[in-house]
Amino acid sequence: MGNQTSSSAGPTPASSRYQSSTIPDSFFATTSTSSTSEKPPPYDTARHSSIKHADVSKSTWTRIVFTSSDQKYFSLARKDVEAHTGALIPEGRDLRGVTLPETSTTLSTLFEFIGAQKHPKLLNENFESLAEIARAAEKYKVYSAMNTCCERMRAFGDHHPKLVLLYAAYNDYPHIFDECAPRVVTSEKLEEFVPLLPDEFRLPWLRYHAIWSSALTEIISYKDIPADAWTKTCLWFGCWTECGGPIFHGLGAGVHSLNDISHIFTNLVESHTKKCESCKTLCTKWEAHASSVVEKIGVFTETCMTLDPLTKAKK
Repeated sequence: MGNQTSSSAGPTPASSRYQSSTIPDSFFATTSTSSTSEKPPPYDTARHSSIKHADVSKSTWTRIVFTSSDQKYFSLARKDVEAHTGALIPEGRDLRGVTLPETSTTLSTLFEFIGAQKHPKLLNENFESLAEIARAAEKYKVYSAMNTCCERMRAFGDHHPKLVLLYAAYNDYPHIFDECAPRVVTSEKLEEFVPLLPDEFRLPWLRYHAIWSSALTEIISYKDIPADAWTKTCLWFGCWTECGGPIFHGLGAGVHSLNDISHIFTNLVESHTKKCESCKTLCTKWEAHASSVVEKIGVFTETCMTLDPLTKAKK
């Protein structure tokens, strides 16, 4: 589903910190497709006339009635809608009533950001609910909600990196994209993830993946491994069987192995390095080298989005 990690991630369980989601991968790709562009349903005066506080007088229209997908009604002051949103009022449509495709739960929270009142902080929303609100906020340009949703979505980057990255890509939040990019490139299948990105991100993402692949090659080719590192036999176990073998097997998962470097060089061999001082020293140095190589990869938007594919120079 929307945030499950790739099965090709190899033996590293680092992605276990990620959480599954019922949200489909294409969820945020539809952000720009506003329902207000669709043909509106016929306005039912009798149905809307009983709504409390709704002023549907044709001469004033000081309030607008919004209907959710589950047939709940919301009456908002037109002046507040105009002041706090950029795309909630459908152009050229009868403003006495507007039907929206979101549920009443989503709209109820979204509409709390409209008007002169305290806005919700969304601290207790689960990810699925927050994602629904965030997408609606972007679609209808509810500005105060967009800012709050942005920071709350960012907080879910550790557990739902793929969906949060796609949210950032489709709604222009490069700082969030950059934070999630290392988690996504080391946990998702390249061929399945690239089609989910906006067109302008696809080639840069291939570059980004290539940079990570080069980093992995440099890590595997670590030159400071002693010639006899895996030939010695420790008091309890063979160094290759219990240390060298597991490390190279872990690195064999490809860039996915770099999702959690400490798992490869510490967790996989911990039982052995507790008894073999030379292997412990080697693994400590190798892990430090691997971390420095990954650190040099840099930030996605700085290293990949600004690179001219023909001249390989920054624009």
